[in-house]
Amino acid sequence: MKSLSPVAGKTILIIGETGFLSEDARAALRARQASLAGPVVVSSAMECLSEGLMFDAVIIDIAISDEAMLWMNEWLETRRIPFIFAHDEGSATPPGGFVVSGRASDIDAMIAALFGRDPSYYH
Repeated sequence: MKSLSPVAGKTILIIGETGFLSEDARAALRARQASLAGPVVVSSAMECLSEGLMFDAVIIDIAISDEAMLWMNEWLETRRIPFIFAHDEGSATPPGGFVVSGRASDIDAMIAALFGRDPSYYH
């Protein structure tokens, strides 16, 4: 039987420091049958992207440098790979945006943004 989860069988690259993806968030994404790569730090992520690592979407920590953010944004948009910028639930980031946590509402919002009805919508 095919899974109804839009993320089932998809590989999501996580770009951020080690603590960016909590165990709860990892478990919630895996429960929806997503495959996860990372988290990888920015320098390694730029290498992975340049070397052609295969993935279907990317979640990027908003705490990365502006230069890296712009480079990744351009690289991903050019290849039409969906991505979002997010912050972990413990960060001092202002409210709003995507939150990487184990809460169903946070996971569902990220999945909808990455794999929702409008594939032309990139974040």
